[in-house]
Parts: sequence; C-alpha cells; structure tokens
Amino acid sequence: MHPIERLRYVARAGVVPVGPLVRESAAALSSFADDPKGLLTSCRRLLDRRRDCGPLVWLAARMLSAMDPRAEAARVVSELDADPTGRVLESGLDSLAAGSCVLAVGELGAFHPALYDRPDLEFIESDDPEAAGPADLILITSDCVGPTHALVAAGAVPVVEAARDHGTTVWLIAGVGRILPGPMWDLLSARRGLDDPAMRGLAVLDLPRLVTRVVTPSGLRTPAEAVRSSGCPVVPELFVP
Repeated sequence: MHPIERLRYVARAGVVPVGPLVRESAAALSSFADDPKGLLTSCRRLLDRRRDCGPLVWLAARMLSAMDPRAEAARVVSELDADPTGRVLESGLDSLAAGSCVLAVGELGAFHPALYDRPDLEFIESDDPEAAGPADLILITSDCVGPTHALVAAGAVPVVEAARDHGTTVWLIAGVGRILPGPMWDLLSARRGLDDPAMRGLAVLDLPRLVTRVVTPSGLRTPAEAVRSSGCPVVPELFVP
C-alpha cells in the first residue's frame, strides 16, 4: 500500500485499541522519515482525524523532534508495548481489602488483566451513577490527559460526579503516552470541538475536582504530579501552521 493511502486508512479507522493504532501510524509515518516537510504534513493530517488519542500526539511530537524519526518511531512502539501501567494498577489494588467493590466505567481494555489476581474483589462494570454509591473504588480510563482535564467516555462523567457526592475514590488510568504537557493539551484543545465527529462519545473530565489519583506508568499520582511525568515533547508546529 502506498504510504499516503496507508496513512489515510489509519486516520479513518474507527474504534481501534491504542496499541495497534500507534503501531500502524508509526509504520505509515516512518515512510516520510527522510522528508521533514512531508512528515509534518502527515502528522498534522493524522491528528486532524484522531485528536482524541494522546499517544498519537506523543508519537508525532517525538518523531518530529528526533534526529532519526524512523528510529524514534520504533522506540515509541517499544515503550508502548512494554507499558508498566497495568502492574502499577495491580500494586494499587493490593491496598483494597477482600470483598471491596470495584466499579469500572467504560472499557478497561489492556488494563483489565490487572484485576485477574484479585478474585476476592467484587468487580462490576456499569455507567449507572447509582452504582457509585456502594463502590469502594471507581476506575476509568483516558487516552488523552492534560494538566487539569482528560477525555473520557461520556458516560463516565455522571458516575464520577455521583462518586464525588458519596466520597468514593476515583482512579483515572493513563498509560504510556496518554499524558500531554500543558502547552500541547492547550494547542490540541484549541483545535478540538466536542461536536466534532472525532469526539463522539467522549467528554472532558475535571481532574482536580473529580479524580483522586491517576494511575501512570511511574506510579499512583495526583493529577498535578501526573502531568509532570509526561514524556511528550512540546512541538507547537503540529497544531500551528
């Protein structure tokens, strides 16, 4: 497949897990590794279609700021494949007593196996705000997190609002590449409207108000601590012509 056609195919893909999406994008963008202008244009076009995915911003920013974009793309994929966030979640769950109720809102995806070693927990999946009351811990995921806000499944917001009223602990799971530094989040947000087709089914969550901890590759962090762990370079030209 021609590189441009491959990139169009990736950009138009529907709901795809982050891992395969980033791997295919890395391969497609690597075709432009020797053409800086073409690489920038291709990254912009990809993000115009997939502004909901922090790891794609992370991939593009790292490739554009690297001396060897092709080798950097390979490193990004390797780091994503070795994501330790699931193990951090497992370790965090060790603090829960047997019989505790864990409510997952939306798909946990690759992080779901972290619950396998705790069959003594009551695990439920629901987007009903009333389920927040009896829960001891609520888990939600995000593929795009900034300093004070995150994109989450729209159904998660009323559940987390209810959790706040009940004083229930809320953890946001943000794996490798999902957390963006403030300037990149601001630039991305300026180009993103919630009525955009790419944003369907998503909503913006207020982190300081509604999230207790963020599960990151480096550990359980407060939202303020989490953004300081971002490994995404600031590359304004991705969003500013």
